[in-house]
Amino acid sequence: IINKQKQKKDLANYNSEYEQYLNKTINGTELATLINKVTNKNEENGIQKDKNNYYIENEKNSIKIEIKLILTEKTYPMEEIYDKDTAEFVKHFSLENFRCTNIEYHKETGKISKMLFKQIGE
Repeated sequence: IINKQKQKKDLANYNSEYEQYLNKTINGTELATLINKVTNKNEENGIQKDKNNYYIENEKNSIKIEIKLILTEKTYPMEEIYDKDTAEFVKHFSLENFRCTNIEYHKETGKISKMLFKQIGE
């Protein structure tokens, strides 16, 4: 019983790191920081990458961020921003606002699996 309670508490603490962003507006610099954090977490967890250098979801502890931009109406995976240069993203989008509109969870573990951020206008 104690182990189950500890697991539940650990899961809640883990998810709360990311759930705090749901329906919250952040700027591009904060989003870039979150992308770096999630990338580091995936590396720590040994998440494999595909031939395009995108993390492969593992139904356990992988995390992905997707970013939808207004201008292109296209959704970009976090790897495109991270691989192409986070500093460039910050340079162009630091003052832009983004809102986390959706969070998904791994069925197996209940951990956060995906977050969607949409660029919002003024």
